[in-house]
Formats: sequence, structure tokens, C-alpha cells
Amino acid sequence: MNKAAKKITGALLAGALGAASLTGCSSPMDGTQPLLTSGEDTVTVGTGNLMLRMNQATMLSYYSMMGGSTTGLWSQDSGDGETYGDTTKASVLDELENMLVQKQHAADYDVSISEEEQGKIEEAAQAFMDANTEETIQNLSVSQSDVETLLELYTYQTKMYDPMVADVDTNVEDSEAAQSRITYCRIDISDTQNEDGTTTPLTDEEKQEKKDQAQALLDKLQASADPASADMDALAKEVNEDLNAVDNTFGDDDTLLDDKLKEAAKTLQDGQVYGEVVEGENAYFVVRMDSVLDREATDAEKENIVSERQQNAYNDLLDQWKDDADITVNNREWDKVTLTDNEQYTIKQPETEETTEDSSTDAGETTENSTDTQAE
Repeated sequence: MNKAAKKITGALLAGALGAASLTGCSSPMDGTQPLLTSGEDTVTVGTGNLMLRMNQATMLSYYSMMGGSTTGLWSQDSGDGETYGDTTKASVLDELENMLVQKQHAADYDVSISEEEQGKIEEAAQAFMDANTEETIQNLSVSQSDVETLLELYTYQTKMYDPMVADVDTNVEDSEAAQSRITYCRIDISDTQNEDGTTTPLTDEEKQEKKDQAQALLDKLQASADPASADMDALAKEVNEDLNAVDNTFGDDDTLLDDKLKEAAKTLQDGQVYGEVVEGENAYFVVRMDSVLDREATDAEKENIVSERQQNAYNDLLDQWKDDADITVNNREWDKVTLTDNEQYTIKQPETEETTEDSSTDAGETTENSTDTQAE
């Protein structure tokens, strides 16, 4: 389950403690209408709208936390002529289809929801309903059954991941994941940015001055008692207080570091310093190879490779199940669901004994375009 899904589930489950609520206003709709139908399984519009509003609240919270403006977000172009509102709705629909087929295939992996788990789901759903005003429940067009359905689907999704990827090969050779660690100083020679938005290239004299700084650092590094362990950052600041050296790891698929820098580094062994100033695309570099095979970084990359294999296998299986499943989508009803500035929802965090009066009020405040009705 992705992070957003975990946050949504957490908000819903927090309702069991009387802790989760949404605030906002949306146009009433018939939440009892089927949104997805497959065999004997049905997901209602109410369940879909609830999941959508949880995602909406999560996105608004993220954008606000990052300092971005959320005004007009849903009408902004997300690419291919679609708005963020369109893509968010499509993403929710796709995720609901994923969870629906996971529920349908749960028995294949001996996955089920226990009586105890079902009891907790029902308690959480009831607590969520109790935590919100009748007006908000009507705006959401959601029933307790809809909340229970969403929690059940998330529960199946959580339980199904591990068995679905159990057969993935977790063996990764060092050669596939190899990561090298280098320390380098970058001296920028890119064009100067002017106040009017234009740029001015450095003169040949200015570039030579930068290269002389790089050469001075290289000379200091090579003249040190032990170049392999010398503090390159301190030496760089002796040349110019604005210079600094950093360490980084990279592998064959790295696209962030300068190509010339990587080419030079790959010729070195542990502890060796490249004997010349490296001229990259927009900078001069002084580089040292600290470890051709960095054990910690390589092991971490192995974990990334395994995770990628598992995610690919997981996605492929979901795609196969959805292709095989006969899922009917009620686009007519789903088209009635809209995302606009006037239909905003925010996650109200739980209040605890430790929560101060100031912090508890901030978490539940609505945006300027939201109503005061109480509803991840």
C-alpha cells in the first residue's frame, strides 16, 4: 500500500477513537448508486466519493505543507489536456479497481478478514460516522456501509501485497547493484543569471580563474600527507571560502552526476585522486575515489532493485486480474462527482490529552472556500 493509502486508512481507523473528521462542502449525490460492478461485488458511488475526498484532503495538506498555493489546483492542466481534478478522479477509480480484484483473488492466497478485524472495521466506521455532522455525511453521500467497504478494501490490499510478490527473485549480485563513493569539489562555470532574466556567459579569463582554483585545490590535495583521507572540504575553503566538497555515491544507471566526472572517477581505485582537473559540462571538478564498491550503498541499492522487481510483479498481476475481470464502471454517476475549490475537505487530526488548545484548533480549520460543516 502506498503512503497516501496508509494515511487515508489511518484517518478512517482513527475514527474508532473518535479522532478523525473531514470539513468541507460538496454537492449531494446518490451515494447508493453502483460505481464499480464485477460479478457479485459492488462498490458504491458513496465509497468512491469518500476515497476521493480523502485523497483530495491529503493532496491539499501536502501542497500547503510544501508552501504551494492550492487555489485553482483541480482545474490546472496536469498534461495531455487533463486537469488535476480529472487525473485524481481517474487515479481513485483505478485504485478501487485494483483493490476490488485483490479482494476477489484473496482466497487464492488464503487471505481473509477475521471476525476480530471485521469488528474493528465496523467500530471504526461507526466512529467515523459519529465524528461528523449529518450535513457533512449528506455532502459525502456516504453511509456506514460505504466506510466499512473502503476499510475492507484497504485491509485486503494491505494483506495481499506480500503473498502477491512472494515468488519474486530477491537475489541481486554485487555487479548489478554496485555503487561507488566519491568525494569531489564542483566549481561552477555556468552562465551568470541577470536580474532581467537573461544570462551572460563567463569570459575566458573568468573561466581560467575558476580552473586555477580547481588546480590549486588539486595541488593541495596531492601534497597532503594522506590524500586518501584528507579533508577535501577544508582544503577547498583554503582556496576559496565559497568552495565546498561533498561525497556521493553512484552506479551505472546514475543520471545526476556529470558524465565527465563519472568517467574520470571510474578510472580510479580506492583512495586515488584523479590527476587532472576534470572539465564537465558546466563546471570544473576535483575528484577522489573513496570506495569503488561501497558496501552500504550497494546493499541499499540491492534493496531498491528487489523492491522494484516486487512492485513490477505486483502491478503486472493487478493488470492481468483487471484484464480478466468483467468490471463495469458507472461513468455517468462518476462524472457527477467534481473537484473544485468550493468542495474542499481537510483532515482534522485527533485530539489527545497532550494536545494543546492552540494545536487542536489549527488542525481542523477549514480553508477560506470551505464551509464550517464537520465531516485522512
